[in-house]
Amino acid sequence: MTSAYILIVAVLVMGGVLATLGDRIGTRVGKARLSLFKLRPRNTATVVTIITGSLISASTLGILFGLSESLRDGVFKLDDILKKLRQARGEIEMVNQQKTQGEKELATARSQQAQVEQRLNQTNRSFQQAQTQLKKVSNQASILRKEIQALLGERQKLIGEKNKLSKEKTQALQEKAQALQEKAQILQEKDKALQEKAQALQEKDKALQEKDRVIADISKRETFLKTEIQSLLGERQRLIQEQNQLIQDKDLVIAKIQEQEIVLKDAIAQRENRLQEIEVQLAQKETQIAERDQQRQELEKQFAFLQQQVDVLEQYYQDYQDLRQGSVALLRGQVLSFRVVRVVEPKVASAALDQLLREANRTAINIIRPSNSDPDEPLVQITENQANQFINQIKDGQDYVVRLLSAGNYVMGEKQIQVFADAVPNQVVFKSGDVLSSVAIDASTMTDAEIQQRLDQLLTVSQFRARRAGILGKIQIGDGNATPLIRFIEQVKKSNQPLDVTTVASQETYTAGPLEIKLVAIKNGQVIFSN
Repeated sequence: MTSAYILIVAVLVMGGVLATLGDRIGTRVGKARLSLFKLRPRNTATVVTIITGSLISASTLGILFGLSESLRDGVFKLDDILKKLRQARGEIEMVNQQKTQGEKELATARSQQAQVEQRLNQTNRSFQQAQTQLKKVSNQASILRKEIQALLGERQKLIGEKNKLSKEKTQALQEKAQALQEKAQILQEKDKALQEKAQALQEKDKALQEKDRVIADISKRETFLKTEIQSLLGERQRLIQEQNQLIQDKDLVIAKIQEQEIVLKDAIAQRENRLQEIEVQLAQKETQIAERDQQRQELEKQFAFLQQQVDVLEQYYQDYQDLRQGSVALLRGQVLSFRVVRVVEPKVASAALDQLLREANRTAINIIRPSNSDPDEPLVQITENQANQFINQIKDGQDYVVRLLSAGNYVMGEKQIQVFADAVPNQVVFKSGDVLSSVAIDASTMTDAEIQQRLDQLLTVSQFRARRAGILGKIQIGDGNATPLIRFIEQVKKSNQPLDVTTVASQETYTAGPLEIKLVAIKNGQVIFSN
């Protein structure tokens, strides 16, 4: 503030002194009636006054421009500053929109996570209840299986007894039938004997009286044998009836067992159907639980990503506040040195770090202390732990894009600047023809300002996506010449038709860059023109 007062006083004093000198010189020239360049004395005095006023203006501007760097920048670089200011405001507005959208998505993700956790708890309770029911049904099924096994054993036992009784009855009947056959054979033999005796009686009339007694005895024996035969036949009939009764009883028992088997089989089938339904429900529940777990994991990933985005946006917002205050000369994360290195021998890694530190130190001195005459003054510092990690990372013989970045915001005149090292493998990020972004433009319905705004948004989004993809080096339109870009914009404005303007990578690009962006105008899948 003191230097400004001194500057104002110096300008006023210098203007007053020069005005006084100009007035005196003009007066003397007028009185002396001098003539310059063959002019009249009055015109000569006028010329002297004009020259004096020009000297006053020139000295004033010279003092102002010589002593005030900000005034020089404001006069000669005002257009560039305003352009950068508009771009910064656009980026800030986009960042604020992204921050608002991120906060909304974060709130939505949190509410969805709460709903998912609530549903997961309810599903766990249902799963536990289903497991309890499954255990009960399994126990009941085990009991039924045991009962069925016992009934089947009893059935087999009864069938065995039935077969045994049938064999015994059949054997007894066969023995009795054989005895009856033997008795019938005896009767047949006796009948034959009687026939022979009757024939003998017919032949011998004289022996009839003697043989009457024999015939009577034979009649008694026949009666006895008939009685025996009838009793045997009645016993056989009774045995057959008893066997039939036993068979009927066995059949009734078997029918009851079969009915019980049918009932048990139906119950088992119902239980098995129920078990299958429960297993299907359990499988569905497990599938739902797996899907819920997967959704929960995805939501957790989205939440973590959104949280990172919120942190980044908050950091951008803080940097923007620092920029608005106008006191920050070096921003947090600003690149101080940048190059691609390959360390074949591990011993060379420390030398590569030293060279990066020297470059970063010179860059920081030019920003923080532009008037410093000692460019080798140690201003940049890095912690030993970070340096060791950086050296161990780059000494494997691969290509790395290495950078030294500012660890914080620093103002003019800082005596110490803390930096941190970043090393990223230099690998292919974009192939030739990869699409970065696209926007629709209709020159027939849009004004030139709207077309320019759309193209600016397209380039901003393309640059943002390229940075997100891993490009650390320079990002430019074509070879950096503005003429092809201007021609492309003019062609878009003159096309007077709806187009899809797309940004693509013009060649294979590594992490170190530079990324050359090519603008392509497409309609119905056909390329109309490009830059």
